[in-house]
Amino acid sequence: MTRLLVRGRVHTLDPTHPVASNVLLRDGVVDAVDSDIRADFDTLELDPGDTLQPGWRDDHVHLLSTFASRCSFDLSHSDSIEHLLERLRDAPAGDNGWIRAWGYDASFLAEKRHPTSGDLDRVTRNVPAVLHDLTGHVAVVNTAAARALGIQSLEDGILVERQDILVRTPRLAPADLTIAAQELFSEWRRNGLVAVTDATHTNDLGAIGVLGEISELAGAPRITAMVGADRLDGLQYDQTRFGIKVGHAKVMPGIAGETELHQLVRGAHEAGFPVAIHVMDIDVLEEALQALGASSSTVVTPDRLEHCSLALPEQLDRIRELGVSVCTQPSFLSRRLAKYLTELSAAEHEWLWPLGSLIERDINVTLSSDSPVVPADPEEWIEASTNRSLGSHEVVTEDLARHMAAVSMITPGLAADMLVIASDAGYRPLVAGD
Repeated sequence: MTRLLVRGRVHTLDPTHPVASNVLLRDGVVDAVDSDIRADFDTLELDPGDTLQPGWRDDHVHLLSTFASRCSFDLSHSDSIEHLLERLRDAPAGDNGWIRAWGYDASFLAEKRHPTSGDLDRVTRNVPAVLHDLTGHVAVVNTAAARALGIQSLEDGILVERQDILVRTPRLAPADLTIAAQELFSEWRRNGLVAVTDATHTNDLGAIGVLGEISELAGAPRITAMVGADRLDGLQYDQTRFGIKVGHAKVMPGIAGETELHQLVRGAHEAGFPVAIHVMDIDVLEEALQALGASSSTVVTPDRLEHCSLALPEQLDRIRELGVSVCTQPSFLSRRLAKYLTELSAAEHEWLWPLGSLIERDINVTLSSDSPVVPADPEEWIEASTNRSLGSHEVVTEDLARHMAAVSMITPGLAADMLVIASDAGYRPLVAGD
């Protein structure tokens, strides 16, 4: 049995016991907080400027897309299609002969549209090229790429949620994927991230196997992976496969019709999975609430709403009544403020990205980034939750925001690798002998 007493300033994020002076670890697990035991334990004294706290959890990321974005030519901050094409002209082809680019946002282009295959052909010539927008839901291919992918009718080259086609593009080289993952995990450790939830709706047993290999890299966070609600074969909720914990069944209403949405929710529940439904507007939220209300789940874990970016007050009441939790991304308010100011009405501004209203209704809320759409920076989420440019009535206290971003409170039973030491220099994992 190994025991370690960590002494110093401890922020537990437990509202009933927010500050402690020590934490006792036994066999790598928190055994007691503010222990008065005076036995001769190994002791770690924190430096005066250090604080022990729970690590952060990013509860909604897309790992493989984030790695891919780091291996792609960066087109973020393009302000027009001409600007995008000017930059794309310098994009090199990879070892596989394809140009892969990422990061433009059609909302921030002067033309307010996606580039087309005709646009791309002007600068990419006969080199296959695929551009992924910032959200990851839209890709644009040029004529050469369409030909290589076997697309019979090219039209404008814009592919919306067509992973069935894009899966045929050449995969990233394993070495490039590994380098991108290692660099990303190093950044996340400095940000205090110790756990993530991959919320990709195309995840299946094969994808979990890939994530399992990645999870073995040094410094990798603990990974929970959702699986597509139409891809549950061979999997069970809350089991561990390839070192990855299997999470909720992910439902994408943008792909499924209304009837299929109900069927996917019911089918997942019958298979023993709670569902996580992608919700970005009021109408989709209404469909999701109807589907959840019509289906019964025997799973103890609550169903989830991902994003919940627009919601009417009466819909928030129904979320509470259904016992559904919400995973939201407050950084969108600062990162996409210009879009919201120009494209949404004053009334919608009041309903945008609810947070305080969720907390007032005792709805469980977790924070996240939706990486690669927004960088995984918990301090940014916390700032955006406590200081809003729109909907000031939705602000929450810093303590609440930190609680929603943390992997857990520091309480007995929490694994020691979920703890971090915070200082002016950033975060570092808690390890014996630190």
